[in-house]
Amino acid sequence: MAVIDTPQALRGNFAARMKPGDPMAYAAFAVLGLLILLGVAVPLFAGYGDVAQAHDGLLPPSWEHPFGTDRYGRDVFLRCMAAVRIDIALGLAVALAVLVIGSTVGALSATFGGAVDAVVMRVTDILLAFPGVVLALIITASLGKNAWFAAVAVIVAFVPLLVRLARAKALEVRSADYISAARLSGSSTARVAFQHVLPNSFKYPLVQSTLVASLAIVDFAALSFLGVGVQTPTAEWGAMIAEGVGDNLLGSWWPSFFPGLMILLAAASFQIIGDWLDRRLT
Repeated sequence: MAVIDTPQALRGNFAARMKPGDPMAYAAFAVLGLLILLGVAVPLFAGYGDVAQAHDGLLPPSWEHPFGTDRYGRDVFLRCMAAVRIDIALGLAVALAVLVIGSTVGALSATFGGAVDAVVMRVTDILLAFPGVVLALIITASLGKNAWFAAVAVIVAFVPLLVRLARAKALEVRSADYISAARLSGSSTARVAFQHVLPNSFKYPLVQSTLVASLAIVDFAALSFLGVGVQTPTAEWGAMIAEGVGDNLLGSWWPSFFPGLMILLAAASFQIIGDWLDRRLT
């Protein structure tokens, strides 16, 4: 009979896997959790910082404005925290979508084989011929300047990576004895794929999905920086950097520095968590 872990048991398993030798993993979880907490709480209590103040432009960091203000007098800290709702949320959404689509397509491709596998691999090869951010830029420029279109573009750019990884692991699983036994018992190819191949090859794409979240945040910010993602005045890290680049020439470094720092912290946290998952699952 299957045993279902209680919430207490799940917490115990997580604590057992978080060994004292993983300080970077602790730090990554703490930084990411703090960013998400501030991104939810700060806009609720202090607003989004989207109202221009005519007489407060380009104020340096201070107690009143920890990250300073931009050229329009808007508080950079408030806008950085408001951007968490877009950047990290879309990064997680892209990672989840890529994980589900890539794992499923890869497992089905390996299980069915033949013409299905050939078609999937050729389409994957075509998409992988373009650098991810270039492919996302092409798709976004074609669909229109919109945050949702940018998210779809980033998903399309990263799905081929997980398709190839899931297919490679599924090919190893497909040759196992229990797969042959399932086929001999009369299970259809689709049932074998979803009940046996996909669950037993899922952990490798799961690890990779955390890295996809990291790269998705960077690529999404790049699209907004280039003007085809989130449009101003909506707070988004890449768009904030684009607005603040010109201020560097005037000696005002903070409007572009702090959004860039947020991208670095979020992307690095997901990368470290991915490395930790890889060590724990393998």
